[in-house]
Amino acid sequence: MPNRPSILKKPFQDRRSILYASGLSLVACGVQGQEYNALPAPPRAATVVSSTTYYLTLVVNGQSDNQVVPVIYRNGSYLLESGILAKNHVHLNGQQQGLVDISTLPQVKSRYDASAQQLLITVPDDWLPRQDIAGKKLIDYTPAQSGNGLLFNYDSYYSDPHQGSRSVATYLEQRLFSDVGILSNTGTWRYTQANSGSNATLNSQDGYLRYDTYWRYSDDQRMIGYQLGDVVSNSLTWSNSARMGGLRISRNFAVRPDIVTYPLVQYSGTAAVPTAVDLFINGYKASSSQLNAGPFTLTNVPYINGAGEATVVTTDALGRQVTTSVPFYVSNQLLRQGLSDFDFSVGKVRKNYGIDSLDYDDPAVSGIYRFGLSHALTLSTHGEATKGLRLAGAGADIGVWQLGTLSLSASQSQTDRRLIATSWPAESSVSSLDGPTTGNADTQPIGTNSGYAMANQRTRGRQYTLGYSYYSTQYSLALQRLSRTDGYQDINAYTSNTALSLRADQATFSVSPFGQSNGTVGIGYFDVEAADRSHSRLLNLSYSRSLWAQSSLFLSLNKTLGTSGYSAQLQLIIPLDFGGNLNIGSQRDSAGHYQQQIGASKSAPTEGGLGWDLAYASGNNAWQQADATWKTRYATVQGGIYGPRGEYTNWADISGSLVFIDHDLFIADKINDAFAVVNTDHYPGVPVLYENQKVGTSDKNGHLLLPNVSAFYPAKIDIDPLPLPVDVIAPVVSQRVSVREGSGVVVNFPVKKVLSASIRLLDVHGQPLKLGTLVSEQHSQQTTVVGYDGLVYFSNLQTHNRLRIEQEDRTTCLIAFDLDPNSQRIAQLGPLVCRPIHNAPQEDKK
Repeated sequence: MPNRPSILKKPFQDRRSILYASGLSLVACGVQGQEYNALPAPPRAATVVSSTTYYLTLVVNGQSDNQVVPVIYRNGSYLLESGILAKNHVHLNGQQQGLVDISTLPQVKSRYDASAQQLLITVPDDWLPRQDIAGKKLIDYTPAQSGNGLLFNYDSYYSDPHQGSRSVATYLEQRLFSDVGILSNTGTWRYTQANSGSNATLNSQDGYLRYDTYWRYSDDQRMIGYQLGDVVSNSLTWSNSARMGGLRISRNFAVRPDIVTYPLVQYSGTAAVPTAVDLFINGYKASSSQLNAGPFTLTNVPYINGAGEATVVTTDALGRQVTTSVPFYVSNQLLRQGLSDFDFSVGKVRKNYGIDSLDYDDPAVSGIYRFGLSHALTLSTHGEATKGLRLAGAGADIGVWQLGTLSLSASQSQTDRRLIATSWPAESSVSSLDGPTTGNADTQPIGTNSGYAMANQRTRGRQYTLGYSYYSTQYSLALQRLSRTDGYQDINAYTSNTALSLRADQATFSVSPFGQSNGTVGIGYFDVEAADRSHSRLLNLSYSRSLWAQSSLFLSLNKTLGTSGYSAQLQLIIPLDFGGNLNIGSQRDSAGHYQQQIGASKSAPTEGGLGWDLAYASGNNAWQQADATWKTRYATVQGGIYGPRGEYTNWADISGSLVFIDHDLFIADKINDAFAVVNTDHYPGVPVLYENQKVGTSDKNGHLLLPNVSAFYPAKIDIDPLPLPVDVIAPVVSQRVSVREGSGVVVNFPVKKVLSASIRLLDVHGQPLKLGTLVSEQHSQQTTVVGYDGLVYFSNLQTHNRLRIEQEDRTTCLIAFDLDPNSQRIAQLGPLVCRPIHNAPQEDKK
């Protein structure tokens, strides 16, 4: 029998085991009762929010102003203040005040984005403001300036022909300029001397002859010019200018090069989301802009004319691109919508200009006005009157979609002339005394006296013009017809007793049939019918193209229709390595004579230097030429000979200017328009740059004259401080300056020499002062801190200086030192010992 444990042997152990087992059974029963006999408590529903206030960012059609605003949520709807919605371009359906329930607004949708804490609102695109995005201006507006000064221009020409009289003609101009305009006087002094052995007499035109005297001022903000004195009125394409002595008030667009007067290329569209838009004109990128959602109008950089293609590329936030190509046509004959141009001149008609200094006739008035009614229509009108003459007309320039520009005009004149006859037969007509008349003539007797009679002859005439033009990169076409009746006259014709042509037709056409790189063919036709019914008809053919290494070829043919023969010219221009040109050509005149030409030339550099020109022509009229030009800062000198062999004409010319401005006198090359004087505060040798090109250095007075400055253009003028010594400072090194026409301005660049010193400071123990200790220079009121090794640096010092040092232990010390004013470098001083002053003067403790 196998062994087994006996419970009698282990009574206590077995009893403990039984109790343990019983306990486990009770625990198990309790667990089973909890799992199977009890149910969990039912879930409670979340609290329903019927009204609360959120603070959210509004996003309207994808665009946000990043402003947090209160939004009231009430019974499933979102309410906002009316002012907030109106500010974000949401139409309020007539409600102007208080809270607005977005859900009640038609065409408006809203959605709450809890993760971004935004209220997204969608409105129709046409509710959003239109965005006018213009291309970046190439030139910014800079107010024009003028200094006070005097200018004297001269240009003296000497001629000594083989046969004839020697002569000297000198053009002179005196100009006073200031902020209130310019006062100018021009004229010519002439002297003629007969050659020895010649029977020539002195010229009656010798002496001084005045040209123009006037005061002129241009308001660059309002773009209006005022001129008093000798004036030339402005004209339209179908009218003529008139020269008067009087007053002229006119629009002057030239004073604002930043403004484009003709209609710009426009592209309109709608962006559903914030978008980037790029504009390409004829394949070249013109502008790049960022657009918000909504309608937009894009205007490109306006410096184009004629036909082309605009490509608009829009890119949204996800990188998706849409490309749209739009053809366009830009005409500089038109005015922008709402822009006006005008000219009003009143005074006395000037006659025999260039012959008589003071020949003024009857009072006269002349005026023009143009207005851009739309981007495609510009209206114009013109009127003028003087004693016995009245003229009025109107015209229009019309943009014909992308097909070009159509121009038309009509005007009428009426003249009254008083006729005197020695007899007045009843059956005769006074008009017969003045030659044949047309149906426009109206002659009436006004009285008789002692066998003679007087009558007024009233003549009317009309003028009509019609023109068309189209320009593109491949070809261009221009057509124009002008037609007048016999009696039409304007101020110029009426006061000079000249007759205007009756008809003028012209047509020009140019094309690059094989691409611009293979040359351009031009055709021109001109037909003019004079007042005596004679015709002049001319046909012109030309061809030009670029060849190798910037050389070019030009061929032209001219034919006067109705006559035999023609003229032609062939010219080849080859650039040379030294900056000159070689010119080889052949020409034929209408009589069939040929002439070969060869020449070489080099222009004088703008900054100064030598230029020359040599030429020779063979044939029946062999001709030779040789001249040279020497251009300097002070004047331009020219001279040479020309003419057939043995019959040369010698000539010479010198031109220049004298200028007084900024208490200094300048001798300069001829100044035709505006100029500038750079002032470096009496410091010499400072390099000056004009439009990033070095033009010279300041003289001993710290001045440099820039004689060739374009009026009203915001020019960039710089000085180069790098070559200056270390003890010279220039706080301003670049400026943009716009100069008034005919004036000069002083551009100040403060340049001054300063005394500077690097000083090493020690304490009484011979150790460098602690890093960060405050040090002040008492004369210049400068304060700095001690650097490593006890070093401090001061500039703008004087000959005698004194330092005040505040140490960490609140002790103060004073150190005086002197500098050499003639030193050319930064002084190195020290070591200087800081010895505390326990009883410092009261002023030193400040």
